[in-house]
Amino acid sequence: MSVKEVVDATRGRLLSGPYDVTFPRLFTDSREVKPGGLFVALRGEQHDGHVFIPQAIERGAAGILCERPPQGIDGVAVIQVDDTRQALFDITADRLARQPHPIVAITGSAGKTTTKDLIAHLLGRRLRVHKSEGNLNTYTGIPMTIFQMDPRDRALVVEYAMSRAGEIRELTQVAPPTIGVVLNVGLAHVGFLGSIDAVAAAKRELVEGLAPGGLAILNADDPRVRAMSAVARRFTLYGVSSDAGVRAERIRLHGLEGSNFMLITPRGKADVYLRLPGHHSVSNALAAAAVALEFDFDAAAIASALHGFAPPARRMNIITGRNGATVIDDSYNASPGSMLAALEVLGLAPRGALKVAVLGDMLELGDHAERAHEELGSLAGKTADVVIAVGEYAPRVVQAARRAGLPSDRAIVVETAEQAVASVTPLLGAQTQVLVKGSRGMRLERVVEQIRQAP
Repeated sequence: MSVKEVVDATRGRLLSGPYDVTFPRLFTDSREVKPGGLFVALRGEQHDGHVFIPQAIERGAAGILCERPPQGIDGVAVIQVDDTRQALFDITADRLARQPHPIVAITGSAGKTTTKDLIAHLLGRRLRVHKSEGNLNTYTGIPMTIFQMDPRDRALVVEYAMSRAGEIRELTQVAPPTIGVVLNVGLAHVGFLGSIDAVAAAKRELVEGLAPGGLAILNADDPRVRAMSAVARRFTLYGVSSDAGVRAERIRLHGLEGSNFMLITPRGKADVYLRLPGHHSVSNALAAAAVALEFDFDAAAIASALHGFAPPARRMNIITGRNGATVIDDSYNASPGSMLAALEVLGLAPRGALKVAVLGDMLELGDHAERAHEELGSLAGKTADVVIAVGEYAPRVVQAARRAGLPSDRAIVVETAEQAVASVTPLLGAQTQVLVKGSRGMRLERVVEQIRQAP
């Protein structure tokens, strides 16, 4: 967008700098600013972006959008607005008005990123798709994603994440989805919202905020998600339930190699070979299939596209570890639901394999944290042969794993990722399968990097 377009969209005032500059990208974090970008100074609960305007300029920002103009700034376009948060939304709405393409939004307590990538992969077989990257799934990330749309893009696929009630509703007001996908309702973010029913209500905001004529795609196998059909004008159910319009039958799991299932849709049926392990991956694939149907795919075309999909980094990646071990790298993030799914995958290891679970804390669970980690430990104790836990709740995980039957020397607490590496390294061998999983803040990708086979 040009300076003039930003000024017009935000009803702002250009205080200084050139009027003919065009910004290729937008940033809200001064540490991520790239030369030529527009830096939006947001006021948060803990930080005020106005303090970091000098750093943004040092990194090459060509424009500053702010409420309080900086002093002594030359050669940079300074645009003043009353509220930078609202201005960010105004820019987003203006951009979408210029490119009124279908928006597919995904929310859920687990599986959002993989499902987003599945959907983008499927639709990408027919048209140019722009998708959100990394963790650009909040009120700052989604505007950044939309700002970067190319005029050649024909569809937008984004995650709608939340940490408080009303946040998804706010996002739908800025970018009303054409299709809204709700995957599941679990304890993720319950620490912010207080109860799982409150989490369900927050996820339901996506269905309530669909654009006129929009379609809700709902998981028939999750009762809280299925119930959202009551507020949907138009909906499709997916899952293994017999009444799901898009469903899987004759599911056959093949360990870490993936699965086969018969895809049943209103536009035919087809046998799918999915190179993603676990039942949860089948569910995510069905959600993606339901979206593809709205873009005139038939079952055969969906099956072909699903077969060609490979998972994104640190999400159920199967890699080779030291001494020929198999490492299941699912270290990107964790919630109770995704932990359950990951341990299910570890449980698919062949007979005779040594199953090792390196588990980090699940964050943002509030008052549910102690119970959730005890349930995690109990399940891990029944699934894995060795449990190595790191984090504040590691003692609870390990105690529950021992109660589930693991010997004390096979369920241990470590304090750091480095200690986890030291504990798991002697166990690595050709018959070892290691799951590494924890919340993003635990940074357990450090464990994966240390135990993977050297290039």
